[in-house]
Amino acid sequence: MMKVFNTGETQETLRQEYNPDGSVLRRGQLRMLDMLIYLQDVCKSIGIPCRIDGGNVLGALRHGGFIPWDDDIDVVVSYSDYNRLCRYLIEHPHPQYVLQNNETDPGHYKEWACLRDLKSEHLSSDAQSERESRSHNIQKYRGLHIDIFPYEGYMIPWLQHFAAKLSCVVNFDLAGRYPRLAQAGYNVLHYAVFPLFRVIGHIFGNPDLYMHSYGAWFYERNPKRIMIPHKDIIFEGHTFEGPADPEELCRIAYGNYMELPPHDKRDRHKVEIVFHD
Repeated sequence: MMKVFNTGETQETLRQEYNPDGSVLRRGQLRMLDMLIYLQDVCKSIGIPCRIDGGNVLGALRHGGFIPWDDDIDVVVSYSDYNRLCRYLIEHPHPQYVLQNNETDPGHYKEWACLRDLKSEHLSSDAQSERESRSHNIQKYRGLHIDIFPYEGYMIPWLQHFAAKLSCVVNFDLAGRYPRLAQAGYNVLHYAVFPLFRVIGHIFGNPDLYMHSYGAWFYERNPKRIMIPHKDIIFEGHTFEGPADPEELCRIAYGNYMELPPHDKRDRHKVEIVFHD
């Protein structure tokens, strides 16, 4: 029986409107799917649990894969595994995909890494603000990407909000305008301030409260029991690692997640994708 969403749309009508076969968006989604398969294979080979996150978990539950209008993939790994994964990806390069962090790209000041595609490019659009465009264009690698977020327990939410504000100053106010100051700011935050926040968290924080690590501007609070151990989840016909309780994770982040938002509330990423194959 064909599923009909609360808006009267079906999965097929959504596909035809947003990401039909052969469209630029669908080509981008399939490229990122290939990147995700590669990343999962790497993580399994070196014994690092790596799971899909956020809107991809929502998409898996509601659509069986990508949210039709979405053009990104997010994964999370434990903070304790994060640096080892980044080091492996740098030291064992793929011919088409590259690990992007501050070491490999001096214009990247985020507290998470990206796996970037070398045969495509995200172009900034007029809909982006000047600071967003500047932050994007200063980067060496601008292809389709998978965000790789570290996450951990013992988090203190108000410190995470403060850390995000500090990181946004570096990434949006300094990046592209004052490169030396941006790099200095990144170094101070990455090597001194955020480690101090982590120490404070281990003294006063809750070991069972999991969030993205300090410096990410994502604030969902998830109890450990819904995060780990990982549970298999089907995404675009492939089996990946997902959270222990994907339904509860989506309820926390999205509320009544099985209902579609109205058209004007669908968060379409306003960027253009160019392929260089």
